[in-house]
Amino acid sequence: MRGVSVLTFLSFLLGLSACAPAGTSAYVSFNIPPDGSCTVTPVVTGGKFIPEGQFDISGKPPNDHVFCDTPYYVNLLVNSNLRANKDTTLGRAEPNVLQITSAEVRLMDINHATMTFKNVKPALPNPFLVVANNSLPPSQGGDPTVGIANVRAIPTDYAHHLSPFIDKEILVEIQLFGTTIGNEDIDFKPFTYPVRICDGCLLRCLGKDVTGHMLTPADFYGSECPDNAGADGRYCIDPNC
Repeated sequence: MRGVSVLTFLSFLLGLSACAPAGTSAYVSFNIPPDGSCTVTPVVTGGKFIPEGQFDISGKPPNDHVFCDTPYYVNLLVNSNLRANKDTTLGRAEPNVLQITSAEVRLMDINHATMTFKNVKPALPNPFLVVANNSLPPSQGGDPTVGIANVRAIPTDYAHHLSPFIDKEILVEIQLFGTTIGNEDIDFKPFTYPVRICDGCLLRCLGKDVTGHMLTPADFYGSECPDNAGADGRYCIDPNC
């Protein structure tokens, strides 16, 4: 009888500690563009998404467009399938809130070969780790909980060395990492995203148009987000050219 009691007690403890199921409990759907007010909304159905990224590296040295020397960010729609596991009768708060903490980024060519940046000074690691953050509550019903993770996918130091890929696609593989507040580590399934590299395709200079009108950033942004990103169709406005 004592053996049975011990087994029952151990099973009870295991039930308390097993807050997250085995396998992939979280994943990325796609990259979402910001609206005209630079707001990114995690819309699952009927929302806009970017099937292929675009990144203008015209701010790289030795060009003069220093104002457009910006990193490439993605706004990833993230999903959590973790179910609620709180138990008020035991005084246990909800352990399955998922906190995203970081992302590992790998830059690859179109054939999935990892790029090397060892011949530059200082050498750049690939893959590399960047900060990412958001918190996702447990899912309700049969639908996952969704949110946005903003990830610096191509830092400027790396963009400076992408000239061989101008007018070509590269692949950006992103794997997010997180931890539940119940101390269970959650690794997202890697998300691979194509990005087309260009040089000057999204660069705009302030000056006069053919009618003599002095251009302003508003003449270029229109309904786009005025964040000077030079990425995903959004212009970079350089006042110095």
